Amino acid sequence: MADSPLITVVTPSFNAAATIEETLRSVREQDYAHVEHVVVDGGSTDGTVEILERAEGVRFVSEPDRGLSHAMNKGVVMARGAIIGWLNADDVYLPGALSAVAAAFMARPEAEWATGRCLIIDGDGREIRRGATAYKNFFLRRYSRSLYLTQNFISAPATFARREAYLRHPFREDYAMSMDYDVFLQLAQAGDPIVLDRDLACFRMMEGTLSMSSFERQFAEHAEQARAHGAGHPISVAVNQAMSRLIVLVYHGLRAMRSVRARARR
Repeated sequence: MADSPLITVVTPSFNAAATIEETLRSVREQDYAHVEHVVVDGGSTDGTVEILERAEGVRFVSEPDRGLSHAMNKGVVMARGAIIGWLNADDVYLPGALSAVAAAFMARPEAEWATGRCLIIDGDGREIRRGATAYKNFFLRRYSRSLYLTQNFISAPATFARREAYLRHPFREDYAMSMDYDVFLQLAQAGDPIVLDRDLACFRMMEGTLSMSSFERQFAEHAEQARAHGAGHPISVAVNQAMSRLIVLVYHGLRAMRSVRARARR
């Protein structure tokens, strides 16, 4: 495509040797030529750095950092592209994702951000939690800012924003889990995203990841962020508070059920 924008994929990583090669491959094998891949490593000691040294077409830095938000902010500053995608070191893009994103931004030059559908996979790459994915996609198809304030149904691996927008709205380091929702709510105040009707990425969920081990903090941050950015939408903010509490209760119930089943199998 003529005048295609350069897309920078920023990948924060720390001790990700088990998964980062698949992440790198998913970027390298895209059918879009105008892409750079920046990896911001937090000083891994498990072989991640050696993988990055061998990787083709990857620019990386490896040094101690202050966490995920700090790594993302560093990556945004390092980026040369006009459009930035955030792909964690255990997530992957699906074929054709970057071409679709570039075409969407070229068709809508006024848009500051774009998002699409995202699958959930396990440690072996198998799709899981199809119900949760369908639930999020139901709301994504009906996107509005007031609806987005009720819950975070936008997936970070399937979301892209202009570099200038990320520079205006850096990721807050005091949020350990949901720094994406905080920034995306700020972008939503400026304008709606382009919503692509296609799967763009896969989010990996397995035991030990932050999304599995710290869901209580995650939804507490969601509720706080809705309050911070929800002026003029009191009903949406109130729904967010209720939904955040309900989802935490559901997660606890699912964990209890898994524990009971595990004991029954012994």
